[in-house]
Amino acid sequence: MNFRRTAVAALIASCVFVLFHGTARASIDARAHDLIAQSGRAMGVGALSRVHVVHLKLSVDAVGFHGNGEQWLGLSSSRFAESVTLGPIVQADGFDGRACWNQDGTGLTWNDGSDAGRATAIDNAYASTYDLWKPGASGAAVTYAGTKSLKGHAYDVLTVRPVGSKLPFDIWFDRVSHLPIRTVLVRGPVSAVQTFSDYRRVDGLMVPFHSVSATSDGNTSDTRVTQAVADPPGAASHLERPTTVPHDFSMSAGASTTIPIDIVENHVYLNVMLNGKGPYRFIFDTGGQNLIDPEVAKEIGAAGQGSLQGTGVGSQSDAFSFATVRTLGVGNAMLKDQLFAVAPVRKGFGVTAGQPADGLIGWEVLARYVTNFNYAGKTVTLTMPDAAKPPANAHVIPFVLNGTQPQIPCAIDGVASECTIDTGARDTLSLFGPYVTAHPRVRPATLTANGVTGYGFGGAAFGRLGRVQTVTLDDLTLRDLIGDFTSQTAGAFAQPFVAANLGGSLLRRFDVTFDYGQQTMALVPNATFASRDQYDRSGLFLLRQGGSTLVLDVRPGTPAADAGIAKGDAVVSIDGKPTSGMSLEAVRAYFLEPAGTVLHLVVAGKGKPDRAVTLTLRDYV
Repeated sequence: MNFRRTAVAALIASCVFVLFHGTARASIDARAHDLIAQSGRAMGVGALSRVHVVHLKLSVDAVGFHGNGEQWLGLSSSRFAESVTLGPIVQADGFDGRACWNQDGTGLTWNDGSDAGRATAIDNAYASTYDLWKPGASGAAVTYAGTKSLKGHAYDVLTVRPVGSKLPFDIWFDRVSHLPIRTVLVRGPVSAVQTFSDYRRVDGLMVPFHSVSATSDGNTSDTRVTQAVADPPGAASHLERPTTVPHDFSMSAGASTTIPIDIVENHVYLNVMLNGKGPYRFIFDTGGQNLIDPEVAKEIGAAGQGSLQGTGVGSQSDAFSFATVRTLGVGNAMLKDQLFAVAPVRKGFGVTAGQPADGLIGWEVLARYVTNFNYAGKTVTLTMPDAAKPPANAHVIPFVLNGTQPQIPCAIDGVASECTIDTGARDTLSLFGPYVTAHPRVRPATLTANGVTGYGFGGAAFGRLGRVQTVTLDDLTLRDLIGDFTSQTAGAFAQPFVAANLGGSLLRRFDVTFDYGQQTMALVPNATFASRDQYDRSGLFLLRQGGSTLVLDVRPGTPAADAGIAKGDAVVSIDGKPTSGMSLEAVRAYFLEPAGTVLHLVVAGKGKPDRAVTLTLRDYV
């Protein structure tokens, strides 16, 4: 069976550091044992004794493009490699026996060391290299999950958890042919289903020549094998992890460049040049990747192509297209031929942040330069890797990559955990739902009512607020921090295996240096390190739309709710000053005034006359 990831999965490919096959005693129930034997005969797995590598050439339709790809399946070594070219998208990934790697079209190669990535990669390696039919099922736990029906047909189902994986997956077998026709892998809020058909023999081994992949967030891909060869010459070299060889970045003067930044509600804004035009105002986001507004793409001659569904903090998915930007300039740093996702940044961030934003930069820049965020000095410095020196007096923390986002060891209220790092998040820390369920001791005794805590791609994010006693990073302990205990069951904050996302309100207490080549984050505390965490004291979540300041949400049990302000109201003025002449940041600043402050608002309800509201601020977190 070929558990093919194809194009969509290659875009979000996950990797694993070490995979042990057959090192644990297999746990296989009797019914599963019989089905493995039946399906093995149907699959012709007797050929595994003589077929060591299968090379497949592919025709792929995905994300709005038609393209080509290839796969190398190391059946005797449990290794694989695959690549795909779809319009401007060029991606490759694989597992070489020690590391599961990803490579983009520029030649940049990296590993994913997250638990979710590790589990997904182990499952993919297991299925791709026919491990189910090797002795002892290669050490996996295999159980018969009964029969399941689909479109009037019944199928036998095995649930398989390979050694080292935290994510079991299901394999569905046709009850007549005993061939695998479907796999189902659930990774947090997203499920991935692959269907297999058109089986043909390749040197005696059955290989599906057609597969369709579909994910619950709306992405599909269709893959057909155009050529299959067993044990071609030189096959072993194609199963090795490629070397990182990006030559697409430079520095026009000196070895580093320092760029002034604006910090608005803990987001980092800076100017960039695109295809020699600009400057454009971008957010610098360690939790994100290159992203550009459609209007900007049009202005610089880089129109979007294709379509991919992506998720953010909200529960919904948004559509992205893709474009290649010839040059990206950040100060004196220059990157060439960079792939950008294209999505309505100006509308989305303008509404939620009240600040102009033309796009985002993130992973692609961080992966090439050593990057320093000086929050106190309001600068970002990019340095060529061979010229960078570790910052003095820093607390250096190793990280792995969760996809393309840094993930570090942390402790939350004394519980050893893993946290992602996100300069694009404005809050202090957002605790993920699966983690809080698994670790109830981190949940404070007092939490607010549920309400909107953020807004971005995917829409609004909801959660309850409470104070976390301690967050420890290396030997640094921050105390009395405000946590967002998410209630999301979809989107980024519903992912498994991660405790929390650490955002700008925490990071701005440091001078932060990221060295992606060495996979380290260096922290130097600044003067705000021990400051007490604060939060909005009104209970309002505001957006800016059409020049009006609108109420997206009113958290129950807060001053705004007590004052009768409702979702959909517009805040017309505060203390006699029209909000139409203020930035959204300036409006929100009123609601950060000390507890006991009395504000006099004029509020307009939809279709109703303006009304005066007196609001007394208080701490509710």
